[in-house]
This record gives sequence, C-alpha cells and structure tokens, in this order.
Amino acid sequence: MKTIIQQKENESKILAEQISGGKSIIVFEYLGLTAKELTTFRKKLHAANAKMYVSKNNIYTRAFTLAKLEGFSQLQGPNAILIANGDEIAPFKELHEIMKTHKFVKYKNGVLESNLVPASELDKIASIPGRDGLLSMLLSCLQASIRNLAYGIKAVGETKTQ
Repeated sequence: MKTIIQQKENESKILAEQISGGKSIIVFEYLGLTAKELTTFRKKLHAANAKMYVSKNNIYTRAFTLAKLEGFSQLQGPNAILIANGDEIAPFKELHEIMKTHKFVKYKNGVLESNLVPASELDKIASIPGRDGLLSMLLSCLQASIRNLAYGIKAVGETKTQ
C-alpha cells in the first residue's frame, strides 16, 4: 500500500515539474478517441514540442497543487493534459483540429502565461495565428508604408515627362 502511495506521489511531483516548466497547459476530455487517433495526435504534439499526459484526476489535482496553480480541483471524468514547451498556441491548434472532427472532445481549462483560461476562451486562442504567422503579419504592416511610398513615387514619376 505504501509503495502505491509513494508511486502516486512521485508521479504527481514529476507532473508538477512539467506543469511548472510549461508555457501553456490545456486540460481536456478525451473519451471516445481511438488509440490510433491518440497516437497520431501525440506525434503532432511531439513535433510542436508539446506532450500529452493521461493519468488519474487525483494525480492531476496533486500536481496542480504542487505547481501552485488553482482552478483545477474539480476535475471529473477521463481527462488528459497538454503541456507546451515550445510555441504556446500550437497545442491549442492541434486540439482544435481534433475537436472539429470529434464533438465529444471538450476543453476543461487551460493556462496561458501563468493565467487561468476558462474553457469558453480556449476556442478563441486556437484561432490566433501561430508565432510565424504573427511575425509575418507584423512584417507586412511594417513594409506597407514603405511599399506605398515607393508606389506613389513611381506613379508620380510615370505621369511626369522629362
């Protein structure tokens, strides 16, 4: 009995370390996904530098308590946790793609930049472009004024005869 308790405590500590070091965290209900779908999903997450953990809610609760994150004490049902160590938004996007085809997969809660995010807001976060997309939008905005100036100078030059 003591070895089982010790094993659960160790698992909670390891998960708490992962939670503390993660950039974003998503708790979701995964019941109904097949093993093949979960394996494909985990591979996509691995490519995005994120991991999925499946354990008991009691271990999750202990891990969140050890990581000093509140709002996860009432977890019920079969839950999984996604922890992103790279791009914060990538796991949201991958999970959102799964949710489009499987309506039974549901968000529970999330953490982004150490702030608790309710399930209703997680869909909005998934619609934000990724880091590369946002950088390209910024670059486009920065280039727009110079590009418009160049077009204006060219148009004036074409209308004036020498």
